Amino acid sequence: MKMIKPIPVTLLTGFLGAGKTSYLNNLLREGIPPDSLILVNDFGSINIDAELIEYSDEHIMRLNNGCICCTLGGSLAEKLAELLRTPPLPAALYIEASGIANPARIVDTIRISPKLCLNEVICLVDGSQADRYSEDPLVTEVWHQQILSADRVLVNRLPPSLELPLVLKQLLVHSRAQVERMTGADEQPAVKDDHDFCSKNTGTGRWDSFSQTFDTAIDGQRLAELFMEYGDVLIRAKGMVRRQGKPQSEVVQLSGGKVSWSPAIRTTPKGLLVCIGAEGIRFNQLARDVSRLRGNP
Repeated sequence: MKMIKPIPVTLLTGFLGAGKTSYLNNLLREGIPPDSLILVNDFGSINIDAELIEYSDEHIMRLNNGCICCTLGGSLAEKLAELLRTPPLPAALYIEASGIANPARIVDTIRISPKLCLNEVICLVDGSQADRYSEDPLVTEVWHQQILSADRVLVNRLPPSLELPLVLKQLLVHSRAQVERMTGADEQPAVKDDHDFCSKNTGTGRWDSFSQTFDTAIDGQRLAELFMEYGDVLIRAKGMVRRQGKPQSEVVQLSGGKVSWSPAIRTTPKGLLVCIGAEGIRFNQLARDVSRLRGNP
């Protein structure tokens, strides 16, 4: 029998808003093997990340409303089994994991298949948030897991004149990862110098998310104000919406405590928004306040 060469798999991980989608788009511009397949997992019920990837839709598989690391027999294993029995097989596979995924579990899923081989685990880290995330009880466990599981760590949003935060240095001492630094005030990385919500349980806190659609243009300033007002419970927001007074859809993001707007690479029939944060009364109130931007009472 003719031996079939295993499909190389590159896993992109990193906490919410670290720059995974932007980095993946950068890889696509630089060139990846033809006929590669991209598997994108988003925590919310609307897969915003898949909409932002600059790649043809037929080469993108979406996993929505959960986290692919939850169980080895869950949605990731099912998707992989589906693509491996459906010719033609991809030349390479790129997985963008949810921002709260445990990479070690995903790696285990890849390694049990003789038709796949793990190429590299890359972790994106927002250097400007390292001190905060290392102490936040909702975030710290998964943030540590992602870094320690990586073969290579790309540190984003850290000015070249500054040293790595001490907490990140100490963590990397215990990791086998190679470290590269990138710069960028927003999520766009600069050129380099050389099953279900994990049960919503992180061990020390609980995640929640909500998705919102908008039929018409919204008050963008009010949306940004809500992001800041609920910054104590809102960790990440990403969407494609049309602002009042603007002619076309834009990508809005809350990442690293900052709100940014940029042109959308494609349009959607309705505005889409996903917010992820800490479960509780405050987060539920944010969902209600965001829904009012639709013009409903």
